[in-house]
Order: sequence, then C-alpha cells, then structure tokens
Amino acid sequence: MNQLVRMSHIVTADAVEEPSPNLRVPFAQSGAFVCKFIIGEPNDRAVCCGAPVQDGKSWCAFHRRIVFEPTRPGRLR
Repeated sequence: MNQLVRMSHIVTADAVEEPSPNLRVPFAQSGAFVCKFIIGEPNDRAVCCGAPVQDGKSWCAFHRRIVFEPTRPGRLR
C-alpha cells in the first residue's frame, strides 16, 4: 500500500556538515574514537572518514545519517 509522505516530514532534522577530507586515515590505523565509515572501495588499503565520534559509536553524525534510514511518520512496518 502506497502512502503519501510530505518531504517536510522526512527532512526535519538539522543538516550535518560533511567531515573534512583532511581527517581521513587508513582503516588499519584508525583509533578507537574516529569514524570508521569507509570512503571508496573496501579493500586492504581502505581509507575511513576519521572524524571524531561520540559515545563509542562507529560512525560520525554525518555518516550515521547515510548508514541508518530515518524513521518516517505513518510508515507501515
């Protein structure tokens, strides 16, 4: 069943700025408190975002928005 969802319901959160490319580090050298979102192809020379993260999460706020789909009001499950 299709539902009409207004764009204002989907894009209500504040915009999060993309982290600087200067923060990127090789995945193998990434530490405990940096974003592990892989930029480009996941291979043995993978590079991750490297932006600081909060509360021990794996991804920064910008990349969490890409990884997780936001909930939408009125969505059937």
